[in-house]
Amino acid sequence: MFTILGFILIFFAGMSDGSFYLPMKYTRKWEWEHTWAVFSFAFFVVNWILTFIFIPNIFEVYSSVPVGEILILLVFGALWGVGAILFGTALHLLGMALGYPIGLGTVACFGALVPLVTTESENLFTYKGLLVIIGIIIAVIGIIVSSRAYKVKEDAAEEASGERSVPLIMGLLVAIFAGVFSSFINIGFSFGENVIEHARDLGVSDILSGTVVWSIFFSIAFLVNILYCLFLMIKRHTLKDFIGPYIKRNFSLGLVMGTLFICAVYVYSMGATCLGTWGEVPGWVLFMSVDIITGNIWGLFSGEWYGAPKDARKLLKRGMVIILCAIVVVALSQWI
Repeated sequence: MFTILGFILIFFAGMSDGSFYLPMKYTRKWEWEHTWAVFSFAFFVVNWILTFIFIPNIFEVYSSVPVGEILILLVFGALWGVGAILFGTALHLLGMALGYPIGLGTVACFGALVPLVTTESENLFTYKGLLVIIGIIIAVIGIIVSSRAYKVKEDAAEEASGERSVPLIMGLLVAIFAGVFSSFINIGFSFGENVIEHARDLGVSDILSGTVVWSIFFSIAFLVNILYCLFLMIKRHTLKDFIGPYIKRNFSLGLVMGTLFICAVYVYSMGATCLGTWGEVPGWVLFMSVDIITGNIWGLFSGEWYGAPKDARKLLKRGMVIILCAIVVVALSQWI
């Protein structure tokens, strides 16, 4: 029963995370930094609301943990905050249809590679290590195929309009670095095991215990994101544009973005806990796959690739499938 519940929760978590960026496409008269600032504010508020609902004794849990472990969560939360900025920028530059597969494909591979090199170096040349390396190679092939699809699309658009959009290399670098920094959410979570154990000792249920790290994690990430958005508004002289005729509409859409994102993280945590050791492999594969497919579908549905040549669409789908295969291989490596 718990296994079925776990897979259901993870499926909906993937759909929620794959949809969080979609509302930004429907804001009016706002720049990226305006909507992202509201999104950051929303995930901070929703995060703490859920924390107080699920874990009312959260401060008792934190006070029972050594300060050093809290600082570790703050560091990884700040690094992930940078990753969130880069991921949002990558989606802005490349669109959801391409940004999701490249960004999240990098998250899956780098999130497995770092622990392998740093704490499990003895496994680097075992079956586990070889699967991670093979998975990374497959992911690189998927990124190359997806990039080719983007180039074919942009070449056709340039020929039709005479204008070239964002250089491909810039979007790719942002998406890849977004994946690298975003993987710190997995690494940081692994360093929070002691905090989770303290929560269980203080009466927090097993299914909710994994969520105790997010309050600290996302609070510092919120600070990093909101400061960056303010920096952009001041630099680009767009601070005054925050208040306008569409503020209610835009603010609501930003709140929806933050709610979808944080709920995805919490629901995935609970689903993975229900699966136990299965959460590390089939649960993670399901989450990442549904996440990427949902983002890709929304990107195509919202017209990002409208008018693109058939060859470009075929290459995009092929690249997404290859990246999904890479995620499966990397996940299987964690089961060995």
